[in-house]
Amino acid sequence: MADEKEWLSRAKPVDAAIVEIAFVVSQSFYFGPEKEASMKQLQSLREPLYQPAVARHHTYVLTSVLADSPDELLKHYRDVIRLKDKHGKRWTRQPTYFWMRPLIFSPDLFEIGFPWYDTWEEAKPLLAALEAPGEGELFSDVDQGWEVTIVASASRLFIRQGDSDSGEEHECVSCDRSDLARQIPPLRTRCERILANLRHDLGHDYWSRR
Repeated sequence: MADEKEWLSRAKPVDAAIVEIAFVVSQSFYFGPEKEASMKQLQSLREPLYQPAVARHHTYVLTSVLADSPDELLKHYRDVIRLKDKHGKRWTRQPTYFWMRPLIFSPDLFEIGFPWYDTWEEAKPLLAALEAPGEGELFSDVDQGWEVTIVASASRLFIRQGDSDSGEEHECVSCDRSDLARQIPPLRTRCERILANLRHDLGHDYWSRR
C-alpha cells in the first residue's frame, strides 16, 4: 500500500466522474468439461450468445442504458439458459455469465474497476461508503493482487487503485465528493428495479449473491 499522504498529494483532479453498476456480457457459452479442460477445449467448445443491441462500455452493459427496459439483457440471459439446458450444464454457484460489478470512471480519463466483485451483494458496501459522512479512509479492499483505497476530505474523494503485489499504481484521482454521493440513490434504485425485472422474467435470482 502506498504512503497515504504521498498519494493524496498527487491525486489527479477529475470532473464529471460516474458511478455505475455494470453487467458483464459474455460473447460465447462454454459447454466443455469444467475441470482439467485443455486450452483447445476452452477455445473451441463454445457457442455464440445473443448480444444485447444496446450501447456498451467495454464488455459491459450499464444500468443507465437499461433504465427504460432490460429487454435486450433479458434476451442475452435467456440465450445463456437455453444453451445451459441444451448442453445439460448444472450450476452449483453463480455462473460467470451473470456477473455484475461496480465501476467509477470518467470516459477517456480514468476507470476504477472492481474485478473480484461479481454480485449485487458485493457492490453494496462500496455504494454505502461513497455516500457515507465523515473524513478519512471510507473504503479499502485487497484481493488477488488488486487493491483499492478511497479517502475522503470535506469536499473530495481520493481514489487509488493498483497492484498490491508489485506496488504498481494504475489510477490515482480525486473527484467531487457531493457529485458522486448524489449518484448513489438513483443508481441503487435503478439497479434494484432492473434486478427485480430480471428475477421475475427468468424465475431465479442469479445476481444477488454467489
